[in-house]
Amino acid sequence: MSDRAAASTLDAELVSLDTGCDRPTPHPLTPHALVVGGTGMLRGVSRWLAETGYSVSVIARGSQRLQALVDAAAGLPGSIHPLSLDYRDTARLRREIDAAQRDRGPISLAVCWIHGTAPEAPYAVAEAVGGAAPCRYFHLKGSASADPAAPDPAADARFREYTALRYREVVLGFVLTPAGARWLTGDEISRGVIRAITLDAPRNVVGVVRPWERRP
Repeated sequence: MSDRAAASTLDAELVSLDTGCDRPTPHPLTPHALVVGGTGMLRGVSRWLAETGYSVSVIARGSQRLQALVDAAAGLPGSIHPLSLDYRDTARLRREIDAAQRDRGPISLAVCWIHGTAPEAPYAVAEAVGGAAPCRYFHLKGSASADPAAPDPAADARFREYTALRYREVVLGFVLTPAGARWLTGDEISRGVIRAITLDAPRNVVGVVRPWERRP
């Protein structure tokens, strides 16, 4: 076995051990994943999907960070395909996702961390990926000012409109410490999202959300 292959195998084993779950088995025809916000806190998720063999379309605003992610994925079983755009422009967001699916096939897995400044963007993504082929949609929710675990029936109902969408909620909480509490680190968020993908439960919590009044 070459040094590169051995290193890739070791990385895969470490991720499996770190999350406590098996890695997903990709489709033999190169499955297509989407990560919105995939160069920051979700960078580890983007790379992990490429390690698994996915063709990963990554949406972010910073072209330099996108290119760094492409370079870091060189030689992996999968690949990173950068889409540099501002997701607040929902019309362009939809066009770019549609184009990516024409180029690389239907998106079967979407991971979306979209801030409250773009309230319609999560639904634009859902509409783009949930129209025909089944797609698991992992929606990250978190806030420093409101309880992300609070139910939102209206939002959930909108996601149910997309018949091929398999909606999964990932709530980002915080970490309790002897000194009080702190927010999750980027590595903790990535590991938590990877675990959510492998478990594939309808609702997942990274960290804790109770007691909410203890949040940082």
